[in-house]
Amino acid sequence: MRKLPGALTSTLLTVGLAATLTPLTASPAAAVSMHGCSYPRVCLYDGSYQNGTIFSWYQDTSYQAIIGGGNRVDAVVNTRNDDSVWLIDQGPSPDAYICIPANTAVNLGSYDHPVSARGTWANDADAIKIWGDPDNGLCSGTNRVQQGRIADGWRP
Repeated sequence: MRKLPGALTSTLLTVGLAATLTPLTASPAAAVSMHGCSYPRVCLYDGSYQNGTIFSWYQDTSYQAIIGGGNRVDAVVNTRNDDSVWLIDQGPSPDAYICIPANTAVNLGSYDHPVSARGTWANDADAIKIWGDPDNGLCSGTNRVQQGRIADGWRP
C-alpha cells in the first residue's frame, strides 16, 4: 500500500469534510409571488386578485395613503412572509381597518365592513400600513383576516 503525500492527504480530508458538512447548511427560505404580485410586495387590485389588475403596490413598512385612488381597492395580496397589513378606511369615525395576514390573498367584497354603506370592504380602503419587525405576520394572534376600529387620525 502506498502512502499519500501529506499535502494531498490534507486536501482530500478538507474536501471530504466540506462534502460531509454541505448538506447540513440550510438554504434561505424561498420567497414566492402570488397572483402576479412579486415578493415582498403588497398589491392592490381593481377587480378580484384572480382576474383583476394590480393598480398599486407597497413594500415599505409605513402608514401611507393609497396611491392611484383610494376607495377603489377590490382585492389585496400580501406576499410578505412575516408582516401583516392593515387596509384602513378613514371615512367612518373612528377609523376602521381590516388586517390581512402574511402570505394571504383576499377579495375584499367577501368581508362585511362594520359601517360602510356599500356593505363590504370592496372600494372602502384609503390608507395602508404594513407592519414590519417585530410583527409576526398574524392578525390579533391568528392567521385569519380580522377587523377593528382605531382612533381617527391614528398613526403608528
